[in-house]
Amino acid sequence: MRMSTAYSFDSSVFELQRRQEELSRAQAQMTSGKRVSRPGDDPTAAAQVERALVEESRGRSLLRTLEASRTTMTQTESALGEAVDLSQRAREALVAAGNGGYGPTERRILAGTLQELRGQLFALANQKDGAGNLLFGRQGSTSAPFVDDGGQVTTQASGGGIAGARSENLPLSIDGPQVWLQVSSGNGVFETSAAQDNSGSGWVSAGVVTDPSAWAGLDSHQYAIRFDRDPTSGATTYSVVDEETGSALADADGATSFPFQSGKSVTLLPGIAVSISGAPAAGDSFRIGDATPDLNVFKALDRAVAALSDPNANNGQVMQAVNTGISDMDQVLGSFQSARAQVGETLNRIDGVESRTGARILAAQTNRSNVEDVDMVEAISEFTNRQTSYQAALQSYSMVQKLSLFDFISG
Repeated sequence: MRMSTAYSFDSSVFELQRRQEELSRAQAQMTSGKRVSRPGDDPTAAAQVERALVEESRGRSLLRTLEASRTTMTQTESALGEAVDLSQRAREALVAAGNGGYGPTERRILAGTLQELRGQLFALANQKDGAGNLLFGRQGSTSAPFVDDGGQVTTQASGGGIAGARSENLPLSIDGPQVWLQVSSGNGVFETSAAQDNSGSGWVSAGVVTDPSAWAGLDSHQYAIRFDRDPTSGATTYSVVDEETGSALADADGATSFPFQSGKSVTLLPGIAVSISGAPAAGDSFRIGDATPDLNVFKALDRAVAALSDPNANNGQVMQAVNTGISDMDQVLGSFQSARAQVGETLNRIDGVESRTGARILAAQTNRSNVEDVDMVEAISEFTNRQTSYQAALQSYSMVQKLSLFDFISG
């Protein structure tokens, strides 16, 4: 078989270029530490690397959201903690207002204290985080979520909170109206109140539930305790009236009027117990009805301030304001503490999500490393082999160059 000189030259150059390319690739792998630098190196491995990079990118994005949620929830927890402290101080002021030795001057001073605490609580309700986002606001809003309109606080915020990551439920705010304005009134189950035109010095307690099923099983939860004077003995009596039917409740003997004893539980009320203290006058009445989710700390304090600031209020009106105020503040405190506990649980969940996300990122990085990283021992060995092969090709080419006829003639 005849081999032309040109063919030998071309073959030697092609082999030289091929081995130079292999040497260059081996050197690039050894220098970068990557076995796969472009899709053409290994299409299947490149696809795996791309999926690992996407997973890692999602994990890092979630970590940024986690940090934002943690910052907001930490500040929210702090704000709610301060709200609990302020509400507790307000409750203590109301307890002090019940001191029988206090006169209008002392009560007016306590009313000023409550007014100051109200202002601080209102500022907390509109507090922002370090980035200027409202802790109790609504999505996309920069205006204050709560407005004091002539002594009545209303909300401009939408219900619900802002979520940073729906899949992991990472909140960036909490439901402000629910925490601040939608607290159950009374004792959380039912609410007691005194009629505005009462002339006596009686007041009704917040009451307790003695049989939840008996109270919950009734269609009507509106009762009135009405007082009268026995025409014969002159003793104070009371009757319990179902406000839906207008009829008085009767005991087993059919009696509908009962003698009043200050501080003793009123009979016939289904599943609940309330007591009336002081000295109610004939014609006075007290109402009992279902609790409603419309109480807020501002309304509770405003009612207490109004009663304590009134120099003409009698002892019964003052004590009613004090007892109602204490009951209201207990409900408000419960709402704040419940919201604070939920925020604390959110912070715990954030720690758990952060741990899981970190593990996902590490797993993605490990998978990517396993696919695209090169074994350095193997890479160095490969580079050495390619270098030797390239040097052999160079020597072979230099020998082929001397096979030219012209070289033979000139020699």
